[in-house]
Amino acid sequence: MPSVSLCMIVRDEESSLSACLQSVCGAVDEIVIVDTGSSDRTLEVAKQYGARCYSIDWEHDFAAARNVSLSHATKDFILVLDGDEVWLPESSAALRRALLAHPGAGGFFVHVHNQTDADDIEETEVSLNVRLFRNQPEYRFSGALHEQIAETILAGPTGGVLVDSQINILHLGYMKRTVEEKQKKQRNLQIALKEFEAHPGDGFRAFNLGVEYVRLKDWEKALATFEWANGWRAPDALWVPRFYKIFVSALMQYGKWERAQELLNEALDMFPDYTDLHYLQGVAHYQRQEWAHALHRYARCIEMGDPPIPPYTVEKGISTYRSYFAMGQVYQIVGKIAEAAASYREAFQLNPQFSQSYLRFATLLLKESADSGTLDYLAEVAESAGEDSPVLVGMALAATHHFARAQTYLESAAHTERVAEHLALAYACLNEPEKLRRLLARHDRDGALRARIHRYLLEQGLQIVQGGLERFPDSTTLLEIKSDYEKWIS
Repeated sequence: MPSVSLCMIVRDEESSLSACLQSVCGAVDEIVIVDTGSSDRTLEVAKQYGARCYSIDWEHDFAAARNVSLSHATKDFILVLDGDEVWLPESSAALRRALLAHPGAGGFFVHVHNQTDADDIEETEVSLNVRLFRNQPEYRFSGALHEQIAETILAGPTGGVLVDSQINILHLGYMKRTVEEKQKKQRNLQIALKEFEAHPGDGFRAFNLGVEYVRLKDWEKALATFEWANGWRAPDALWVPRFYKIFVSALMQYGKWERAQELLNEALDMFPDYTDLHYLQGVAHYQRQEWAHALHRYARCIEMGDPPIPPYTVEKGISTYRSYFAMGQVYQIVGKIAEAAASYREAFQLNPQFSQSYLRFATLLLKESADSGTLDYLAEVAESAGEDSPVLVGMALAATHHFARAQTYLESAAHTERVAEHLALAYACLNEPEKLRRLLARHDRDGALRARIHRYLLEQGLQIVQGGLERFPDSTTLLEIKSDYEKWIS
C-alpha cells in the first residue's frame, strides 16, 4: 500500500482543525502543516496530532504556500486538505481502493462538497478537485487564488493520468459566519484582482475574479469580467461548464434575460447532459411566464438526475427537491393548488431541512382549513424534520395569521432565535407587549427585527384600508389613511 502525506496550509483554524485531523486518523502516514500567521492555538492543535509544523509569511498567494507544504512531504502520495474541511467516513476505504486499483495514476480527483448558507438557505455544491497526487517535484500548484495542480500532472513525464477516486470531502469554509469572521470576500477579491491584472487574457483568472464579484453582489463588474473570460476561454477547459452556469445565473440576477438565454442555448448545445443548465432554462421559462415549458424543464431535471462528475460541478438538489419546489411554484401560480401542494410536500420529503417547501405546503392547506384534522396532518408530515417539527407547524400558522395557535408551537422551540420573527409577530398581534419586549431584548440588538414587525403591521393595516376602498371607493377618509400608510411604509 503506497504511503500518504497530508499537506495543509492553515491560519487561525483552532476551532475547526481538530475535526479535520481527527477525520483522517489512520488514513495518512504523516501530517505536514504550514502556518501562514496564526494568532490562536492552531499549531498547538496540529502538534497534538503529531504534525510537523512550519511557519511562513503570508504573501497573498495560495499556490506558493501550498508548494511550501509539498516540499516537506516524504511519502509516496500527497493529500491536500484545508483546515475547514472534513474527510467523510467512507473516504478512507475509497483512498485505499483508488491507490491499489490505479498504481500508475499521477493524481486523483476528489469530490468536494461545498456547503453554504447564503441568504439563510443551506445549499451544497459538489465539485471535482485534484487533491491526491503522486509526490513528484514537478507536480506543483499554480494560481494565487483557486490554485490548480492538474495541468502540471497532465504534462508530467509519465503522461500523468488523472482518475476519479470517489473520495468525498465536506468543505465548510464558505458558511456565512466563517466568511464574515475571516473577511474572505475582501481577501479573495484583492488576490483575484492582482491575478487578473498580472495575467491578461487568462480566461480562468478572469472567471475567478467574476465569481468574487458575484459573492459581493456587484453584478455590473461580475458580468463585465465574465464577458472577458468568455472571450478568452478554451472550449475544452475543465472550468467551462461551471463558468456558463454562474455567468447565466448572474445575468438572470441582473435582469439580462436575453443575453442569459443566448448563453444558455450555447451551453446546452455543448453540455446537453448538464442538469443544472436545464434547471436554469426552466427559470428562464418561468420568468417569461411560459408555464408549461417551465414545468417540462423542471420535470426533465428530475428525470435526468445528477449530471456526471466529472466533468461537471453539481448543485445538490437540482434534480430532486429544488425542481419539485419550482414545479410547486408554477402550479400555485396557475391555480392548480392540489398539484402545488403535492410538489411542495415531495420537495420537503426529499429534503426535510428545506423548510421553505414545508411552509409553502402547509400554508396552502391552512388557507383551506385550520381545524384539528389539518393540524394533525401537518404535524405528521413535519415529523421527518425531527425536533424542528413543532417549529415548522408554528411558523406556518403564523404565516397564515393563526397567531394564537402558532404561539403554542413556537414557544416550544428549543432555540427561539430561529422562530424569533414569527413569535414576535404572534406577540404583537395578540397584544402581549411584555413577552414581545423580552423577545426583542434577546434577539434584536440592532433593531432590524423590530423594524420588520413594524413594517408587517403597517402592511396589514394598508390591506384592510384597501379592502375598505373596494367597497367605498369615494371615501376621502379612507384615501387619506391609505396615503398615510404608504408614507409610513416607504
